[in-house]
Amino acid sequence: MHNPNGYGSVYKAKGRRRKPWVARVTTGWTTAIATKGKNKGKEVPRQLRQIIGCFTTKQEALDALALHRISPVSPKANMTLGEIYREWSENKYKNISKSTENNYRAAWNYLKTMEGAKFKDLRTTHWQNIINRCVADNLSQSTLKKIKTVAVMLCRYGMQNDIINKNYAEYTTLPKDKKREQEIFTDAHIKKMFDNAETVPWVDTILIMIYTGMRISEMLALTKFSVDLQEKIIVGGLKTEAGKGRIIPIHPKIFPFIKKWYAKNGEALICRENGKKMSAKYYRENYYYPVLEQLEIKRLTPHTCRHTFASLMARAKAEPLHIQRIIGHTDYAFTANKYTHPEIIELRKAIEKI
Repeated sequence: MHNPNGYGSVYKAKGRRRKPWVARVTTGWTTAIATKGKNKGKEVPRQLRQIIGCFTTKQEALDALALHRISPVSPKANMTLGEIYREWSENKYKNISKSTENNYRAAWNYLKTMEGAKFKDLRTTHWQNIINRCVADNLSQSTLKKIKTVAVMLCRYGMQNDIINKNYAEYTTLPKDKKREQEIFTDAHIKKMFDNAETVPWVDTILIMIYTGMRISEMLALTKFSVDLQEKIIVGGLKTEAGKGRIIPIHPKIFPFIKKWYAKNGEALICRENGKKMSAKYYRENYYYPVLEQLEIKRLTPHTCRHTFASLMARAKAEPLHIQRIIGHTDYAFTANKYTHPEIIELRKAIEKI
């Protein structure tokens, strides 16, 4: 008995196979030039077929066809994790910042150990095994979160394309975040930086971050239009609503550095030798860490500058509201939003306490 038109078909593949029975359906039609038979050289209709799967018995294959009529199998059903990632990232990376893209690519480096596996076969255990291996390798909580984030987004993409019906990556668990005391640059470190600011290039940029509380990306995004030398203020900031466009008084200790960079007339305030902008990655690898190594200062991250600034301000007994305004935190002091916006002169007094 033949199946109805459009229902699909089952056939037995040649050779010795563990699952010889193949279920397939027609997904459409195209045309092709016949290479043999009475229509040789002529354009003839050609079916476009999708393999539903391979099965041990004919009945299993027929059952799969029947199930396909109720819940169609996605044409992407047999794609591997690597193929899914490449398809997903092609569109995703067009709509996000370069720094976010770099974070996702770094997370993928850990997930791609499974890139050859069929995506539909991956379950929570598979994703969790990757997380567990990364925990054993002592990766940071931040990195673990990014790995899970990418895994969850890939599963979401799989659900959107009917490859899986559940986001298995969402069920993975991360270890509890162990709160570690944040390291900062010591007074001795800062003194060594100032002592070498005239002789070691790029030391001044580290001091600029320490005395403004700016993130590395925020500092590198500054232009001449972000700086008012007469009023001695910087207007800048990224990431959050509280951080964008905030006013940062320029501390007297770093004012000469700001003036020097201002005179360079580069594409950005802090620019490469050729005047071009640079990425945070380029700055870290080519200037920031090499400077610390040259000065024999512990390899602390650029974000340490931000924590150092907040610590110096707190130690100098600056008002929590003023610290909050300058570094752009919304939660630095939970009562801060009850106060009125401080004038620039108050912010200047606060920052000059350090």
